[in-house]
Amino acid sequence: MKVIYTRTIGVYDDKLSEAMEISKGLAEVRKKHYPDHEVYFSFQIGGNPRTVRETLVGEQFTDKAFENDQNMSADPKYIELQKKMKNVFKEGTIKDEMRVIFND
Repeated sequence: MKVIYTRTIGVYDDKLSEAMEISKGLAEVRKKHYPDHEVYFSFQIGGNPRTVRETLVGEQFTDKAFENDQNMSADPKYIELQKKMKNVFKEGTIKDEMRVIFND
């Protein structure tokens, strides 16, 4: 089943450049473990620009997708980047959304 998964997370006002660097690293790791998916990291312009959004488009809920997720979670670079997120991304601001694509 093809889905659009998004995760939006708040960033401290003075940490946007650090958040963008961390996000670039997360995008590399995500692309490594999900090579058949579209992977995007973006930040908002206008309104509250202090958020970063990850968007992943592709097949989910398959054995391969679950395996990809496990492998990514165990990747040393991913673990390192997760640690760097502290004091850059605002704890408690994560919003996840998953939408099923039905016209593909």
